[in-house]
Amino acid sequence: MEVDKQERIVLEKAIDEWAETGKLSHEQAGNLKASLENKHTDKQQIAQYFFFIALFCTLMAFGAIFLNEKLLEKIKLYFSWNDLVIAAITAVLSVLWFWYVSKKRDRISPGAYEVHMVLGGLAVLTSLLYFCKEFGIDETYTAFLSISLPILALLTFVLRSKALWIGALIMSVTWFGSYSTWQSTNNLFLGMNYPMRYTVFALLMLAVAFIQQKVSLISFGQRITYTAGLLLLFSGLWGISIFGNYNTLVGWQQVRQIHVLAYSVIFALGSIVTFYLGVRYKDELARDMGVLFLLINLYTRYFEYFWDTMNKGIFFSILAVTFGLVGTWLERNNRKRKKPVIPAVQDQ
Repeated sequence: MEVDKQERIVLEKAIDEWAETGKLSHEQAGNLKASLENKHTDKQQIAQYFFFIALFCTLMAFGAIFLNEKLLEKIKLYFSWNDLVIAAITAVLSVLWFWYVSKKRDRISPGAYEVHMVLGGLAVLTSLLYFCKEFGIDETYTAFLSISLPILALLTFVLRSKALWIGALIMSVTWFGSYSTWQSTNNLFLGMNYPMRYTVFALLMLAVAFIQQKVSLISFGQRITYTAGLLLLFSGLWGISIFGNYNTLVGWQQVRQIHVLAYSVIFALGSIVTFYLGVRYKDELARDMGVLFLLINLYTRYFEYFWDTMNKGIFFSILAVTFGLVGTWLERNNRKRKKPVIPAVQDQ
């Protein structure tokens, strides 16, 4: 049930009173509170759009200014600065910025707070980048990422920013790719090609999400980690189902696709198990991910084995019917979820 802020306060007070007087059990009271959703007004929705635009423009401005080496060289020459001076200035600015935003956090919306955190995070990364350049450790981005990742993760938990945590997750994925490439032999890292190693990395990410759920101090970013882990896991399994664990494109092209069929079966079983667990424990993300990647698996196998033999019209008809049925099923379940169940309250 969608309600505005004042209506939610009144309803929650009423539910608490009914629970205290015994008209509702604590379980029923919790279910009723969980069914209440904040109603977003048009102004709130428009404000969120503008915050997303501001965030996008911030990233574009950062790229235009700090990734343009000619502009940076002009600034350095004009002020006669070296890389260490720029690193120190941006570090001081980031500290002052985080302090200022933390002080006014209660007076700004969550969306505005996250945009401010992105600005501070970019300043920190700029400082670290110039620090690495000054001391000659920028030959590979692995060193830069190795230094930046723990600092960004620490800032995330201190400032409790979801935007910074998303950045830390992206950086962790990038760091792993850079590090595993640096340490790989014949395009294999510990005997794994890129899809295989990222599948393993996704399992580690899901383990982190499980730990976050148990620790209240870091639980605010648990859903983000869980979502990223599932997406990376199934993307990795999808890549394995196509390329197997071959380390070169030439080697993969020399074998028949039937040789990697076992990976396709594992991919399908993983999707089915995830879908079942999502339904069993009412986890909509796991349920939808399971269905989505099961369909992706099936249609990928069609392109691999039947594209040249099956009529294209029949294929796209099957595709339309399948997605239509899945969409109808998901929409029906979504309506059931949103419809609140009001238990009968008997006067005592």
